[in-house]
Amino acid sequence: MTRAMLALSLASAAISALAGAGKPKAPPAPIEYGRGRQVGALADESIDESSGLAPSRLTPGVFWTHNDSGDQPRIFAFNAKGEDLAAFDIQGAINRDWEDMASFPRGDDGLLVLADVGDNAADHDDCTLYLLREPRLDPRKRGVRGKLKVELAIDFRYEDGPHNCEAVAVDTTSKTILLATKALAETSKVYALAIPRKTARDTVLVAKTIAMLRLRLVTGMDVSPDGLRAIVLTYGNAYEFTRGPDEAWAKAFARMPRMIAVPPRRQGEAICYGPDGKTLYLTSEGAPCPFIEVPALAGKPKE
Repeated sequence: MTRAMLALSLASAAISALAGAGKPKAPPAPIEYGRGRQVGALADESIDESSGLAPSRLTPGVFWTHNDSGDQPRIFAFNAKGEDLAAFDIQGAINRDWEDMASFPRGDDGLLVLADVGDNAADHDDCTLYLLREPRLDPRKRGVRGKLKVELAIDFRYEDGPHNCEAVAVDTTSKTILLATKALAETSKVYALAIPRKTARDTVLVAKTIAMLRLRLVTGMDVSPDGLRAIVLTYGNAYEFTRGPDEAWAKAFARMPRMIAVPPRRQGEAICYGPDGKTLYLTSEGAPCPFIEVPALAGKPKE
């Protein structure tokens, strides 16, 4: 090979490498899910309207939930068997209409997000997200009771006026809070809100529209820890959206989702990914509250 041919070959290889490097990475392959089943029932019968669900980021095998409107501002911890581990009153918060919750790591800590976003009459100008530090629990203890303080209260409004919302998720990879409206019509809206480090007194942030979902009666949502999957729950089944590592959520939500069959529930309003970022967990209103698992099957993801 001549020097000219070698130079041309190397240049072509470099161009190809650059082209490949700039190519957006594809969304992850679909997970193969098994049949959902009830794996436990929550022993604490004061949990009669479980409306949000999140896994602990500090204690393996522990989950958090809260009741819908009308309850005190409090959260409950339980294990996969449904055993009553703890309950905490939240100081600095009110439960006007808590409808969802999320959890995410922050350094060596875990944060919980409580979403006071329910608005059936669509007449609340502002809504509030409460951020608090997750307490460390001893999974061997039962019936612990205590108090927690709100670390940050995020007051916000939607850019186009009030909406009823029951689905909130946190994507830590983009430091974004996602909110999906609960609509009787065939279309729900998705809004995005950047996670602030702090807020000044009387500051009201604005949630911006990023997508429209062809789904009605959206009641719950969660984002996987890697930020590549969003599960959206309705009173019927769930729907999973995926995105590439460099892709915006707006583009991911513009695609048709994959339907994930979930067991019938009395009034299912809560869903979350487990710590593995794949297995799905659900609760339902009513006491005793069922705890449902939709397992991610081992092996290669479904093509």
